Parts: sequence; structure tokens; C-alpha cells
Amino acid sequence: MCLGTGPGFPLFHFSLSPVPSSFMSRLLSISKVPFSAAVLGLAAFLLTGFVTFRPNRIAAGKAVHLTQTHGDLWIAVLGLWAVLITLSVIRIPGRWQNISISILSSVLLLTLVASAGRHAAFTAAQAGSIARTSLGPAFWTPLFALIVILTDTWLNEENGRKIISLFIIATCGITLWMLVSGRLDDLSIMQEFANRKQRFFDEMIAHLLLAGSSVALALLIGIPLGTLAYRKRRVYNPTFFILNIFQTIPSLALFGILIPVLAALTLKFPILSSLGMKGIGATPAIIALTVYSLLPVARNTYTGFATVDPAVIEAGTGMGMTKRQLLFRVEIPIASPVILNGIRVALVQAIGLTAVAALIGAGGMGVFIFQGLGQAANDLILLGAIPTILFAVVADTALAGVMAITKPEGIE
Repeated sequence: MCLGTGPGFPLFHFSLSPVPSSFMSRLLSISKVPFSAAVLGLAAFLLTGFVTFRPNRIAAGKAVHLTQTHGDLWIAVLGLWAVLITLSVIRIPGRWQNISISILSSVLLLTLVASAGRHAAFTAAQAGSIARTSLGPAFWTPLFALIVILTDTWLNEENGRKIISLFIIATCGITLWMLVSGRLDDLSIMQEFANRKQRFFDEMIAHLLLAGSSVALALLIGIPLGTLAYRKRRVYNPTFFILNIFQTIPSLALFGILIPVLAALTLKFPILSSLGMKGIGATPAIIALTVYSLLPVARNTYTGFATVDPAVIEAGTGMGMTKRQLLFRVEIPIASPVILNGIRVALVQAIGLTAVAALIGAGGMGVFIFQGLGQAANDLILLGAIPTILFAVVADTALAGVMAITKPEGIE
């Protein structure tokens, strides 16, 4: 811009030049997953309730936003959340961006849980013990966002993975301490647990036994079946055609088919009834869950053996190995990662489907889910759903660890 008395005689001159793009590129580096998850969590804080207050268990609830909760922890939550968004868009040298984001996410997760527990305790003290404080969308959505961020940073930061893992373990430990110490007892979901504590543990054991026994039976049947399909190619088509058909049958439909069949068998052969077989309960549940688990186990067993390079078999034969030695020293070790992945899929699937088996009297965590649906009690639904999800996540993570430990060297 020029000011002057005439052409060519500027009295005053100044210009606005843009910030160089190279400077901005050095300053900014958006981490897409943490940034997207953090923005989603912030939107939940602004638009939805952090908790829901009800004067009693069956009354209609009133949403309470984060800024309306008791105490000043909400200031810490929003302040730390703003820092989280900032960390997800600025460039931090080396591995420290992911590490910083993961540490802050861990702190935020604990702050969220503490805020909910503190407000629930305040509500119980003010409104009485029959008042209920349920966790709202502005709790669950940011919680999910933080879990996504922690998972993403752990997966993408190999150099700092040990530090991130340490903070994740510490976060889980402190959260567990909050649960055990009673700091969260006034939350509605914890009140539902307290009213059904013994039943909860009984159903938890039943759930794990149903899922575990069905997968164990699937291993006894599926691994030999997959091996046979690999050895004898004429067995492949009919085997997987039948297993695929079973996999397409909805779980409720299969339970419904098994009930009258098993009832008829127990009437025809009373000895089956004396052995504990019934038309409803654990028997049809285990049969159905085993049928559903067969396909991933058998399919991955076949695929695992099929991935063995024929040249390796020939080399083993040339060294004088018998077929038995080739199977246990060459083929099974090479195929084991794929077979274990099939077991992993089958176990996670069985844990989820076991919840549905509660409809036929088999027990498990689905008991609370369907009771909650019948009573319009969301916290009772969560009492059954959250442990089911945790069982599946723990099983998946444990088997992934086993796969990593047992994976032979040189196999991708």
C-alpha cells in the first residue's frame, strides 16, 4: 500500500506478506485419528449430557451437561481436552507427539471417570440413596474417543510403545482401584451390580464356560476336519459347503431349531435326560456355539496348511523325515499363526453369541441384557454388555499375544 503526493513519490509504504507455507508445514502436523476422535469428543461435551439424573430407578431422566456437574473437575476436563486437540495438530519432534497424546489421553480418561463418580456421590448425598446417576452420551463418546486415540498411538509408535503401554496399564489399574475403593459406587450401573453381585459372578462364570467349552469342542472337530480337507481335496467342497450354510443361519433361528429336536431326543431316549441333556439351557447353546465356531477353525486350519511351501515339504522329505515328522516339525509350526488366528476369531465370536444364548435359559451375561431391555433399565443392559465386550477384547488381545510369541522366525 502506498501513500504519496504524486505518481512515483510514495510518502509511506507498507505490505502484508503471508506466513511462508514452509513455516506452517514445520509448525503443523495433524494426526488424523487423534484429531478426529478429539473433535468428536468435544462435540459430545457441547451437545449432549455428561450424566443423566433420575429421582428413582424408573423415573424419566434429566440430562446434566459437563459444566453442570458438581465441583470443578469439568474445568480440568475441558482444559485438558483443548490441549489434546492442540497436540494432535502441532508438530512435535520424534516419537514425543504420540507419547504426549497417549499420556494426556490416559489422564483425561481417569479425569472423566473421577468426574462422573464425584457427581454421582454428590447427587446421592443431596437427593437420597434412591436417586440414580447414569453415564450419558458425553461420557461414553469421549471415553470411546480416548480408547481409539490410545490404540492408534500404541499401534503407530513402535519406539515409544513401552512408555505408552506403561501408561495404559497404570490407567487400567487406577480405574480398577476406583471401582474397588467404592469411589464409583453411587453410579447407577454400580448400584445395579451391588444388587446382583452374586448373580453377576455366577453368570460371568457360566458365560465363560459356555464360550470356552464350545470353542474347545470346535477345536476337537474343526482342526481334524480342516486337515482332512487339505489332505483329501474331494472332502473340501462338501465340508465347507455345509459349514458355510450353518454360518448363514441366524443364531436365534438355530437355537429355535435345536430346542424341539433335543426335546424329542430326550423323550425318546430318557438316558440323555439323566445325563443332563435338555431342550433348553446349556445343551442347545453349546451345540449352536460349536457349530458357529467350526467354520473359522476349519477354514484357517486348511488355509494354514495350504500356505506351506511345497519346496519346504520336499526339502524335509529329502532329509529323510517321515510324514509324521513333517507334520509336527514343519507343517504345523508354519501353519500355526493362521490356525491360531482362526481360534481367535472363533473365541471372540463365541463370547458375543453366548449373550444371545440367555434367551433359551443358558445363562451368561445376556441375562442382564435382556432383563434390562424388559425393564427399560439402561444400566442393567450395560451391566451385561460391558463385561461381554471386555471378555472379547481380552481374549482377542491374549491370543494376539500368543500368536506373536509362537510365530516362527522368518514368517510374515
